[in-house]
Amino acid sequence: MNLRPQSRISTEFNASSMTDIVFLLLIFFILVSTIVKEPALKLILPKGVTKVNPINKVVNIYIDKDLNYAVDDKKIPYERLPSTLQSVLNNNPNATVSIHGDKNIKYENVMDIVMIADKQNAKVVLALEQAQ
Repeated sequence: MNLRPQSRISTEFNASSMTDIVFLLLIFFILVSTIVKEPALKLILPKGVTKVNPINKVVNIYIDKDLNYAVDDKKIPYERLPSTLQSVLNNNPNATVSIHGDKNIKYENVMDIVMIADKQNAKVVLALEQAQ
């Protein structure tokens, strides 16, 4: 004889009502986030005219690992470098000096060339190899 009443309450969890609520919340947040505008300044930018610059010459100075110098593929001794650079810059005062130094030379050798170009009031860039 079993006198205990049998429980008709299901102990299983029904997730369908929870998923309905989650989807409704998701739709609500998606709609609200697209309506919100970010605060920004409304600016009227000035119109500009692009000016065509004349092509500036690039003077390439190469320094190899044995400290041999070349200006635009012409080998020259270090002592003649300032005068050669001056003559090239006299022909084109807006020229840019590009220094291509071997990776095994000392930094002071590159800085010597930078100082020579700086005395000539030239714009100087250091050429690097693209990293792979």
